[in-house]
Amino acid sequence: MKTIIIIAAVGALYIIFVIIKLMKLNSRAKEIAAKAMKEREQQKAADREPLLNEDGTLSLHDRQYIACGANQAYLRGERLDTLETDSEQDDIRHLLRHEWHINSREKLLAKIDWLATQGHRIYFKPIWQILTTLPVRERPEALDKLQQSFAAKGDDAPVEQYAANISECYKHLREVSDCFEGKKCKLDALTWDLGRAINLSRWGYDAGFLSRDEAMHNIRRFGRELLHNYTSWANLGENYLIGFAMWSGDIEQLDELYGGHCDLLSEDSSPWVLLESK
Repeated sequence: MKTIIIIAAVGALYIIFVIIKLMKLNSRAKEIAAKAMKEREQQKAADREPLLNEDGTLSLHDRQYIACGANQAYLRGERLDTLETDSEQDDIRHLLRHEWHINSREKLLAKIDWLATQGHRIYFKPIWQILTTLPVRERPEALDKLQQSFAAKGDDAPVEQYAANISECYKHLREVSDCFEGKKCKLDALTWDLGRAINLSRWGYDAGFLSRDEAMHNIRRFGRELLHNYTSWANLGENYLIGFAMWSGDIEQLDELYGGHCDLLSEDSSPWVLLESK
C-alpha cells in the first residue's frame, strides 16, 4: 500500500512539474511574440518617418543611418546630413565605373546585394577565428583548408593574404591607437560591408540608378543593422578599418582612414559627435 501511495505521489509531482514547465514555456512564448510585435511596430513607425525636415535635411534617425557610412564619405568630403553627396553626377558615375565596375542599375543592385548578404565578412570571420584560437604552427594548414573550402565553391579569395593583412594591420592599429578595447568591442568587419552599401546607395541615387525611396530603404535597412550590432560609433568605425585592412593591407592608407576616424569621433561638427548627444 505504501508503495502505491509513493508511486501516486511521485506521479502527481511529475504532473505538477510538467504543468509548471508548460506554463513557463507558454509565458516565454508570449514574451517572444510581444517582443516581435513591438519590433514590427517600431519598424513601421520608422518607415513612416518623413524623409526630410522642412529645411531639406534628413531626419535624426536617417542622419544616424547615413553616418554609419561616414568613414568612407568623410574622406571624400561628402555631405552627411542629406541623401545627396553634393558630388557631380559625372564624378559619381566615373567613381562607380572605375572603382566598382558599375555602369548600370543592375550591376549596382547586384553589388549592394552582395555586400548585404556576403561581403568580405564571410572571409574575415573564419580567418579571425583561426588567428585567435590556433597556435602559430597550426595556422598555415587551417588557412589552406579554408582556402580550399572557398575554392570548392568557385571563390578564389586570397585567404592567406587576407590573414597576413589582418595580422599586420591589427597589430599596427593596436600599437598606434586604442582601437578594439573594451568588453563590448566587436570585431566582425560588418561596417566595411554595410557602410559601403550605404554609400553605394547614395551614389546610386546621385547617379540616377536609384530613386530616393529605393536609396533610403537600403540606407535605413543597413543603418539599423549596424546601430543594432555595435554599442558605440568608435566600435562601428573600427570595423570599417579592419575590413579595409584585410582587403587592402596598405598601412599608409589605413593610417589616413584612422585619422578620419579620429576626426569623426572628436570634431564638434562630426555627425558622430552631434548625433551622440541627441
